[in-house]
Amino acid sequence: QTIRECLQSAFNELFEAERELFSLYQEMAESASPSLLRRVAKLQTELEAQGFYALHAQIESVSAGLGIQQLGLDTLMSALSGGQRHKVLLARLLLRKPDVLLLDEPTNYLDATHIEWLKSYLNAYVGTVLLVSHDVSFLNAVTTGICDIDYQKIQKYTGSYHKAMAQKRHNNSLLEKEYHAQQAEIKKLEQFIAKNSAGVNASIAKGRKKQLDKIERVQLHKTDAVTEFDFSYAPIGHQSVISAEALSIGYQTPLLSPIDITVARGEKLVIEGFNGVGKSTLLKTLMGEVLPLSGEMTFAQGLKIGYFAQDLSWRHPDHAPEQEVCAVDSSINSKSARKLLARFGIKGDKAQRRLEALSGGEQTRVKLCCLATRGCNVLILDEPTTHLDTSSKDALKQALQRFAGSVILVSHEKAFIQDWPDRIVDIATLAELSLQAEVEA
Repeated sequence: QTIRECLQSAFNELFEAERELFSLYQEMAESASPSLLRRVAKLQTELEAQGFYALHAQIESVSAGLGIQQLGLDTLMSALSGGQRHKVLLARLLLRKPDVLLLDEPTNYLDATHIEWLKSYLNAYVGTVLLVSHDVSFLNAVTTGICDIDYQKIQKYTGSYHKAMAQKRHNNSLLEKEYHAQQAEIKKLEQFIAKNSAGVNASIAKGRKKQLDKIERVQLHKTDAVTEFDFSYAPIGHQSVISAEALSIGYQTPLLSPIDITVARGEKLVIEGFNGVGKSTLLKTLMGEVLPLSGEMTFAQGLKIGYFAQDLSWRHPDHAPEQEVCAVDSSINSKSARKLLARFGIKGDKAQRRLEALSGGEQTRVKLCCLATRGCNVLILDEPTTHLDTSSKDALKQALQRFAGSVILVSHEKAFIQDWPDRIVDIATLAELSLQAEVEA
């Protein structure tokens, strides 16, 4: 099945009607009976009423909006990566235009440009949209209500994400004030009862005891524990940790013109660019997983790289998180591994579950925990926030800011990369600058 055929399957009934109509046209060449003419007229009317003749334009429009056109609509689905298939299936769902649209992390694998298109599309959508997303800027742009799940309780708020969280903080503040006021009243009653349970005021104390028993106790809301990340640093003396000159990346053919790039000790570098341009390939080349097609690379002595891959694949998916952490460092025992995992939000029996049974966010936290146990001086991270919730993203951002080593990060989330990187570069711009240098030389 090609991408085009997959997208067209959103309108199977209409395309079947078109095929029947074409077959009837062939029959009419031999015999045009009244019943045949009536059936042809009915099918033509149905197709026109359903907007069939505008479907190809709709498919082209949605494909362009989500960045699918550049893949080639005649490309086989089997040849696509997981992220590319995600975009195609999202496009097919949007084309169907159901009354209720259910979206689970729709911005995953989308570039910033395509996320902006999706925002506009959903804001103009006439049906109901229910979505799960950890992309705060996306939520602020498209939502009119937020259902917040915290410590196994769900609360609905009206408005954008920021308005909802502001209302949540306000409600919690009011609840705390009410709780402390009630506790003061309870303490006062208890002291009176204890002091006057015998003697002339005993009857009054008895009445106060009844009053105390009738008080409906205010309960402070429990909240999910805040995740705390921290990455171990291995000191390195060199000022430049990784440098590349005229670096050509790719597999059989170059993805970009040659690149010059230098990463300084302690530098926080973010690499941007549209999907498929070569960001992941560049990261794999910088860490030595993929050999460059040409060019020179220099690595500082004592370089230790920690790498987070975009896909959540495991060498042993049947292993438990505890086993994975212990495998990173033989000096870590099971008890220490569980403590480390708990700091990354993997608590209780989740440390014993099979990796493949964990959610995407849980698997991400396990991988980050494994990274944290390795002493490294360069962190190379490929879309680490894809499956993380908002609090985990904040914890990761703070950990990367605190990390004394260098960070090379690929991320499409504008909110995540605000304020803290030393440099944000577009991979295509790097290539263009390199190409310009060649022309000037």
